[in-house]
Order: sequence, then C-alpha cells, then structure tokens
Amino acid sequence: MPELPYRELYWNIPWGKYLIYPLFLLAAGVFAYGVYRRIQMWRLGRAERPKGEGSRGWLWALVDVFGQRLVWREFWPGLFHVMVFYGFIALFVGTLIVALDADFGVDLISGGGGFYLWFTVVLNIFGAFAILGVLAAFARRSLFRSKYLDHLRDDWLSLVFILVILVSGHLLQALRLAALQPDWAEYSFLSFWLARLFWDARPELLAQIHGWVWWGHFLLVQVWIATLPFTKLWHMFAGPLNLLLRSARPRGHIQKLDMEDEEAEQFGLGRLEDFGRRQLIDTDACIRCGRCQQNCPAKLTDKSLNPKQVIQDLKGHMEYVYSLANRDERHALHGEAISADTLWSCTTCLACERNCPMGIGHLDTIVGMRQHLMMMESEFPKEAVSVLKGMETSGNPWSLGGNKRMDWAEGLGLKTLAEDPEHEILLWVGCAGSYDDRAIKVTKALVKILQAAGVKFGLLGNEERCCGDSARRMGNEYLAQMLIQHNIETFAKYKVHTLLTACPHGYNVFKNEYPDFDGDLQVFHHSEFIAKLLAEGRLKTQKASVTKVVFHDSCYLGRYNDIYDPPRQALRALPGVQVLEPKRNRRKSFCCGAGGGRMWMEETSGTRINEERTRQLLEKDCDTIAVACPFCLTMISDGLKAKNMDESHQVLDIAEIVSSGLQTTS
Repeated sequence: MPELPYRELYWNIPWGKYLIYPLFLLAAGVFAYGVYRRIQMWRLGRAERPKGEGSRGWLWALVDVFGQRLVWREFWPGLFHVMVFYGFIALFVGTLIVALDADFGVDLISGGGGFYLWFTVVLNIFGAFAILGVLAAFARRSLFRSKYLDHLRDDWLSLVFILVILVSGHLLQALRLAALQPDWAEYSFLSFWLARLFWDARPELLAQIHGWVWWGHFLLVQVWIATLPFTKLWHMFAGPLNLLLRSARPRGHIQKLDMEDEEAEQFGLGRLEDFGRRQLIDTDACIRCGRCQQNCPAKLTDKSLNPKQVIQDLKGHMEYVYSLANRDERHALHGEAISADTLWSCTTCLACERNCPMGIGHLDTIVGMRQHLMMMESEFPKEAVSVLKGMETSGNPWSLGGNKRMDWAEGLGLKTLAEDPEHEILLWVGCAGSYDDRAIKVTKALVKILQAAGVKFGLLGNEERCCGDSARRMGNEYLAQMLIQHNIETFAKYKVHTLLTACPHGYNVFKNEYPDFDGDLQVFHHSEFIAKLLAEGRLKTQKASVTKVVFHDSCYLGRYNDIYDPPRQALRALPGVQVLEPKRNRRKSFCCGAGGGRMWMEETSGTRINEERTRQLLEKDCDTIAVACPFCLTMISDGLKAKNMDESHQVLDIAEIVSSGLQTTS
C-alpha cells in the first residue's frame, strides 16, 4: 500500500470490470426502449407550435433545473428535494470520475494523492445530504401524511429504491474501510462511522459480505436505470425538457385561433390528437407534488376540479390511446377522461401554474378543452347564455344598452374622444365601470384623481365594447375575437397608444393578448398609475377615510403580471393608513372566484370561493378590505354580506381610498 491516500478500484471484485458494462448496456437498452415509448406517446399530439411562438430558452431552463428555482418556492419540501438532487448530481459526477480512472488511466483516485481525500470528503457530504433528504421525504409521507400527496405504491417504491442505493453505496465503502483500515479512513466520515460497526470483524468475512453487497448494489442500480421511464422518476428527464420547451408567451396567455380557417374541422381540444406535443410532455413532467391543488381555490373549496388530476387524467388517456392497436381512430376525451364540470370549475386564477415547479401549462389545457365544449359541442353552463349574448349584441355581459355606456359620467363635464380627440391617455372605463353601480363609484374616484393630477385623459364613451377577456377564457374565441377587433379598430381611429384601466382582466388582455391582433398599446393599471402620480408629487394627500386596511391581491394583476407593490405603495402613501397582509398574499393569494367567466356562473358545490376568501381576509383586525379589481370588489362585497359583516367592514377599491385622502382646494 503506497503512503499516499488512494482507492483500489474493483477491490475484492475480480470479475467486476468485465461484467459491469454488458449489464449496464442491457439496462441502458431497456431504458432506451422506455424513452422511445414515451416519445411515441408525445408524438400522438400535434408537432407544430403557433406561428412566432418560441420557448424561454436554455438559460432559464438551466436556472430552473440546476438552480432549483421553482422547487425552492416551498421551503421544506424544496429543501428535501434539493438535498437529494444535488446529492445525486455529486454521486453521478463521482461515478464518472471513477470510470475515467478505471477505463482511461487518469489515475485521479487509484494513483494516490490529495485529490482522493477531497473526492471522498465531497462524496460523503453530498451522500449524507441525499440520505437525509430521502428520510425527510419518508417522514413527510409517513409521519405527517401530507394530504396533497398521493401516497401511491410508485411513490414509496421510488423512495425505497433511492434510499437502498444510497445506503448500500456507503455500506460498500464502510466494509472496504473496515477490511483495509487505511490511515485516511476518517476522511470518508459517513462511511467511516458505519465502518466502526465492523472494525473488529475478520477481513475474510468482510470481503465476503462486501462482494455480496457490491453485486446487490450494482444490480439494483441497473434495475433502477432500466425502470426510470416507467416510474414517476421519469420526471428527471421530462421535467427539464418541459422547462426547456416552456413557452415564452406571457403568463396565462390564450393562443389565438384562426377562426377564418375554412378547412378547420374543429376548434379547441376535443381529442388527444388536438393537443400539442409540449402539452403531452406536461403529463410526464408532472411529479404529483400537489402544489397546484394546494393553491387551487376550486379544489380548496371542494369543487370537482383538481389541476393535478386533470394532468394525470390526460396522461392516463394518452397511455390508453397509445395502447390501442388502431390509434387512427378518434377517441373521446370529454366526459370519459375529464368531465365538463371539472373544466367549468376553473377560475383561471393561475395559482396552479405559478406554484408548479415543472412549468406545467394547466391553463392552456383547461381553456383549450373549454373552447371545444363551447364552440363544437355547445356544452356550457346555462348562465353563460345570456352573458355571451349580451356581449355579442350589446357589447357588455349585462345586456344593457350600448348607448347607455356613458350614463355614469352625466353631470361631470367629461368629453369623449369623438368630441375632443386630444388626450394624454385613454381611460378605459370597462363594462363594470360603466354599468355596475358599485364599480361606477370607482370610476368616478379615478376620474377625480386624474383631474387632481392634471392628467389629460380621453374616453371612448358608447364606442367602448367588452374587452373580450371573459369570452376568451370561457372558450368562445369567435366572440372574443369579434370584440377585440372592434376595439382595435376604435383605437386606430382615435390614434390611441396609451391606455389606463381599473380592471386587471382588461389590463391583462390589452397588454398581453391584443398584440396578437396587431393591437400594440402601452397599458397601465390604475394602481400603477396612481402610485406613479403619488411618487411624483402630483397628488397632495391628507388623512384618508380608513385606517386598518387588509389588501387582497387580484389574480390577473398579481400572478399574471407581477404587479404586487404599486397598490400597496399607493395605500401606504396616505397618512394614517396601515396596510395589513392576509396569510395568503401575493403569488399565493386566494382567488375571489370571479375569473374565467365564473363571475356570472353559480357555484353549486362546496364552499363559495368568495366567502372563503372573505373569511381569510377577516382574520386580520381591519376595518377595510382594499381591492384593485371590479370583479374582486363585487365578490368580496358579497362575501361580507353572506357573513353579515357588511355593517362593520367595508370593501373599497384603492382609487376610492386614495380619492378620499386627496387634499381639496377651496
């Protein structure tokens, strides 16, 4: 034995060098077949991406995969996963180094020297991390029984496989150290701790046990490699691929359908063949971690929707279609794999996608299937009939006269762009701000703020139509495009380039989806604009009419567009206002229940989403609930009434609060 620290490769395994590669090739062959099988399943979907659509690229994929950026969003589960992830990365690199030494004569390990000491210390550190991570995952499933996890046999077997591989690897090193007892044994601290159990055993016995464990460990690793494409651990490959191919479109963006395509047999997602291959990769990337359902307002209020289950049901349907001898037949998806009630329960709040560590696009799948139900099957909630008809005939979901859209401004002396085309910014009033009595108060408060700041704004008046957001997310793409095209033509008519709206739904569709229809605008939400006016000193403030305010994040403002700070900044700029945060806030805020057309649909099962959100907000000692969305204003107000709390608490839009705190000039 040389004086320098070293490791003898294939110690006690004389035939190992000649057998491992044939066995590895066998395992690799089974693995390759499994990969081929999964790829063939993905190929059941459409190959093409929409024109002009790209992915987020390699850099973001590398950050998300190797930086575990999305995984870290849940600290404890994220920590466990990161420990296992980096542990396996280190052990994989270590295995490559051993292979280089054994087969290419690099002599990094067997040649003796300080490198081996660093090598063994690092591998023991990361091996300990991996073992602790797996044990923590076992505890989360067995001791704490997280209700968001499935606890299937595949889950347990995957953990057992990993743990046995890790422990047996360190046991191998421990047996070798106990048999040879080199001076540098303590550097392999984890294995040395284990080796102390065998320190006084006969070397011959240790060598015999070592041989059994070596072959058991090696064969177990080969079985693990061979079965990866057939277990949940396939996400190790499908997940990074999914993150690499993730669309560069804005969050929650609805793809434009070519409604003038006369050769199109159908619209939306009605069969497996209608899905894009990227969407089918979603199903294999899903690790069933439960983060989507843990944040889904429909699931948390006992509706039939579980976003995780939608993806898993789609995966099951994909595997079923692939298993059939005649795959050219068209196999029904709706009603068999996924029910209509499940799809219509979605509020399109994006909580599932924003909390998914694998970048799965739940919304594309759900809205695409709604499009099929709406436009091909005419299967949708009965309440949607009058809403959609009102949008089509009157330009608003209330079916109120389009010629009454400017009635709210009576006596205010405001002019439309038809009367005075000069403007600094277009104030998009929106359907709620024009027709809903409660939202009209918000519109008037916003007008007061703009006038106080000296902003030259214009109005479209009766030429406004619904922005098209609800129609799109309900699945009526034809109607949505009709409304969008009308508005774009009106913008062009008056040379509108900058737009201000108090509605996050309008804000999102104008900013992120109108460009698909050549409607490029600079869009501001009123929370951004008000915060900007306050920061610039264009508004003089005094003590507002409220003191303790709990702020509710709108889904379309926050999760869709990352606008979290401006509304809070606007409120905090008012003297005497204390802004409180509910437990579920910002990215994890709880939906009010109105998005995706749910504003006009009844909830027939479970707890009402708006009442659950109101309960959460009332956990804070507040006198006022502040919102920044007309939908949220209606839903939370109704929630207060349902709880008989509307006399002791009030719901106000941030524009109303800021307006109440403006200094008036006499």
